[in-house]
Amino acid sequence: MNRFSATVLILAATTLGVCAAPRVALVRVKDIYAGLPATAEFQKQIKSERDAVMKDERAEQLRRIIGELQSLQARLSDKANPLDDETARKFARTYEIKRQEAQTLQREFENFRGEQEKAINRKMVAGMRESLNLIAETSRKVAKEQGYDLVIDSSGNTNTSMPFIIYQKNPPDLTATVQAALQDAAAKAAPAPPATAKP
Repeated sequence: MNRFSATVLILAATTLGVCAAPRVALVRVKDIYAGLPATAEFQKQIKSERDAVMKDERAEQLRRIIGELQSLQARLSDKANPLDDETARKFARTYEIKRQEAQTLQREFENFRGEQEKAINRKMVAGMRESLNLIAETSRKVAKEQGYDLVIDSSGNTNTSMPFIIYQKNPPDLTATVQAALQDAAAKAAPAPPATAKP
């Protein structure tokens, strides 16, 4: 084989290697995230924390005062059983004191709730990021093991809210494989049950 033929063969092999279409697979990250046991547990925890904010002593006290204000208002405006002037003034003073107390409590509670919501949202974002990083890492590992060049999230949207994948002709979907790999990793990471002593 002469030098020219060898060069042509090497060039042809290189061109074929470069021109080969990349192997592409899809994963549905949204479905994987929704199916993680950690996601359900995390969402339950976040809901519990939000419920706890609404059960704060200030919220309970505010609801009680609002109830008292409604009762006072109803009594003051009851035309069927009008109050004498002295009692009406006394109820009106009590109403005004309660109203100011309610306003103060509402401001305090709104500040408290705002701070708590920020903390819960930061926690939620951190938890989601951790789960999504785990999904991405596992997807990369599965794709490398199976020889894919590119993995695309088919459940994602662009910044214009269009589906990221507009058309696909039966590409391999690695979602189930990634879910299985995540389940295997979780099973391996779970603490072993305590050994039972033999009688």
